[in-house]
Amino acid sequence: MKAGMGGTRARFIVIAVVATVFWTSGSTDQLGMQARAELAVPEMTIHVTMRNRAYHVTGHASPGALTAIVLRNEDSVTHGFSSSLFRETLTITEGEADEIRRRGHIVSYHVGPGKTATIYFKKRSPSLYEPVQVSFWCDIHTQMQGEFLVVETTGEI
Repeated sequence: MKAGMGGTRARFIVIAVVATVFWTSGSTDQLGMQARAELAVPEMTIHVTMRNRAYHVTGHASPGALTAIVLRNEDSVTHGFSSSLFRETLTITEGEADEIRRRGHIVSYHVGPGKTATIYFKKRSPSLYEPVQVSFWCDIHTQMQGEFLVVETTGEI
């Protein structure tokens, strides 16, 4: 491309900025740099597969451990993932889920057919020795319900 007099060439420098955007139920400032860096390697993973209008769950969480809930929708319709966890615990989400908010708070994530999303959280247990059941449900299909445990473990499970 020629520009100006004397046949000089204009050079364009393109700067690309790649950013990962996290949606939270709280402020990202609360997380701090250390917490965001920890997201690269969660300590625990819970897999929630949505198939045949049911949840199929594997895994558990430990108190205070950074945990990833991997939501995978293998159905042909959109499913929701709702839990009281969102009111009690700061969460960070990445992937292909739509946040459903009421009064400024996340109440559910909707995951479309063939889509995957990951929710990160740290859950404190009232006692390290007492398991906590975290219930969840589909706000679209009321028959879909599930739960996972937050439990302190020693050794292998």
